Amino acid sequence: LRLCHFPGDATGPGRPRHTTTVAIMSAPPPPPPSAQPPAGLPAQQQHAGGASAQQQQQQQQPQTNDSLFAKDLRLMMYGFGDSKHPLDATVSLVEDIVVEYITDLVHRAAHLARKRGARMSREDVMHVLRRDPRKYGRALHLLQTQSEQNDALRSDQKYLAQGVTRK
Repeated sequence: LRLCHFPGDATGPGRPRHTTTVAIMSAPPPPPPSAQPPAGLPAQQQHAGGASAQQQQQQQQPQTNDSLFAKDLRLMMYGFGDSKHPLDATVSLVEDIVVEYITDLVHRAAHLARKRGARMSREDVMHVLRRDPRKYGRALHLLQTQSEQNDALRSDQKYLAQGVTRK
């Protein structure tokens, strides 16, 4: 699987397109059939593949990762059609890609702000996203939704301050 980072932004005369090759991790292969289960395990815990009940339990339950976005990424990956319990290595890889993208986006927006001699603002981020219509449109939609939510919150606070309750 090859992923292009920031398509459209890295192209142009004399500017190569930067790509990263990504290998999606799969479940570890089962042990060879000649492997014997440890002695002393009850009969129901000995399986044909040689995996113990503890190993199967670890495969069934997702391990928690100390990363910032692991829980959210797991839910997003499941929502977009991945396994309900994606492998930790896959979640870690996706998180690395996301963090790298966001870091680069913020650095480019900060660079634009420094050129203007001002602090970084929403407009700088939107300017960086302008060449990708999908990302630009989504960011614009999220900003509009945030504005609508803030207006509704202020309206509710105004009514509460006046002692009026909504029905």
